Amino acid sequence: MGEPYFSVITPSWNQGKFLRGCIESIVSQNDPDFEHLVFDNCSTDETARVAADFPHLEFVSEPDRGQAHAVNKGFEASRGEIICWLNSDDEYAPGAFSKLREAFSDPAVQVVFGDVRQISYDGQGEVIARGKFKSRLDLIRWWGADVKLHQPSIFFHRDVVKSAGLLREDLHYALDYEYWWRISEKFVFRYIPQVLAIQHRQPDSKTIRDWARALDERERIFSPFYDLIDGGRPGSLEPERRKCLAKQYLILAWAAQDPACARKNLLSAWQQSPPLVLRPANLGLIRRIFS
Repeated sequence: MGEPYFSVITPSWNQGKFLRGCIESIVSQNDPDFEHLVFDNCSTDETARVAADFPHLEFVSEPDRGQAHAVNKGFEASRGEIICWLNSDDEYAPGAFSKLREAFSDPAVQVVFGDVRQISYDGQGEVIARGKFKSRLDLIRWWGADVKLHQPSIFFHRDVVKSAGLLREDLHYALDYEYWWRISEKFVFRYIPQVLAIQHRQPDSKTIRDWARALDERERIFSPFYDLIDGGRPGSLEPERRKCLAKQYLILAWAAQDPACARKNLLSAWQQSPPLVLRPANLGLIRRIFS
């Protein structure tokens, strides 16, 4: 058999209740020219039983050093021309592969990104999250809204991996954004204004569960590049960063069900911008937390 066109790489750990939907979303593309490599970190739930129902899977269950390590194993083992990284709790939208084939038929296209349909588990229902990316320098403003790169809706040519290398295994929450930063140094991102993936924003997702850590990790990644913005004036981004971070922590505080967690996030918001915390719109939150 020749090399497949698509290589789908799925890191997996105790997400068996979502894995079947992930696998079936690929099979239902009606494009047989793919391989699906699942690297599982010795899950103790139904993951192995679900995987056994799909003999086409290349399923490996062995200890790993985290999500980045699992994806890197997929990068190294994959044989396809187009690399797809799909977490076990996400899916591809119907017709995604057909749209990707059309986009990558242009030899100049090396990276493609699109929109996602996000399914929330907090009662907010479903939304279409649009992709957005114009300048790689916007990534440095990691707290802002100028970049919307949704990981399951990003696809790249094998040559991109050869050039950019592997994911950083010391990162656990913002490993994708650091990779987009490296890729964007040499490659242009082509936007497809269509839904390419379905993202389950479920409570066990680590970025949902530990969003504050994700913010800290983005700070660690991009702070060395702050001097590339605004002519390198020291502290020029600080007011903007503090205000946006305070908003993020306030969102976490409002959403927290545990009073101790809400107080912790409110304190983090206060450390960034006391005036923002004291706005009338937040007084109800303060009363709720300290009552």
